[in-house]
Amino acid sequence: MPSISSARHARVYHHASDLPAEVWRALLQNEAAANVILPFASKALHVPRGGDEQLWIALYGETNNVEFVLSCTRGPLGNYPIFIVPSKSSVQIAQEEKRGKNIADSLLPLVLCLLQEVPPQRVFSVFSIAKVTEKFAEIFESHTHQEYGIQALQDPYYDATFTFCTSETLKRASDSISSLPGSEDVAISLRPADMSHFTGIKAMCKAFSETSVSTAAYVVRIWIVMNILWQQPPFVLDDEGADLEARMLIANEQAWVHVVEKEGQEPEIASLVATTRESDNVTAVTKVFTAEHWRGRGCAARLLHRVCQE
Repeated sequence: MPSISSARHARVYHHASDLPAEVWRALLQNEAAANVILPFASKALHVPRGGDEQLWIALYGETNNVEFVLSCTRGPLGNYPIFIVPSKSSVQIAQEEKRGKNIADSLLPLVLCLLQEVPPQRVFSVFSIAKVTEKFAEIFESHTHQEYGIQALQDPYYDATFTFCTSETLKRASDSISSLPGSEDVAISLRPADMSHFTGIKAMCKAFSETSVSTAAYVVRIWIVMNILWQQPPFVLDDEGADLEARMLIANEQAWVHVVEKEGQEPEIASLVATTRESDNVTAVTKVFTAEHWRGRGCAARLLHRVCQE
């Protein structure tokens, strides 16, 4: 049975099978926005109980509606960030703030509840829409800085825009799939990866992780909270982590490769596209990476289009 924290309207669940119907409805009503939580929660239903790999917190509003769902979970590569999925869009949240609703009134119970359940050092990263991450990090710092010396980075560590396509909006591919511009002597193929591609995928996973500090538009943010100097930046894979991730992507049939081949030479992976977090109607593209010397020739666009068709 779930425990109810002393924080107002915050309810704690230690296994996905404990999540009540209203929490699942809040996640399913916007499958794309809930993609960072929903697929993992669905898989976690079948994970045996025990350990500390799952923690879910649902925040209920004044009318007992679910306002936020927070996950604090662990995967094969280690601890995941804190993911927070609001039941409303960033536009709706902004409109409510204009009408006088303070988002901090909702996020404070989440922070207090989380601190009752895990050590503050576990909260190394928070991922949600911009307004939520910014305010959550601010509140978390105010409740941990004096005792633990934890403070949030002033600027978001990762700042990105989520976009999507559907079968109706996906355009026909305009690029030839038989040759590359400027490399007519090169044959190409777009295919699901297998273990023959392992070495190249491992190298690309590692290289991709080293680009995670780049920024884009202010829509989805990860804020880092910290009280120690990192041995290495978060989300950057070491050799062992890249090895494990590559094997998992291939075994789970989540990696696609753009292979180029010149006569008399070994085939080479020009681009990688990886998909994960698959639910009933949504699949997330989580990696798009092209080897530096193949960039500018449409490899990533060509492969991504093929993956979207699939």
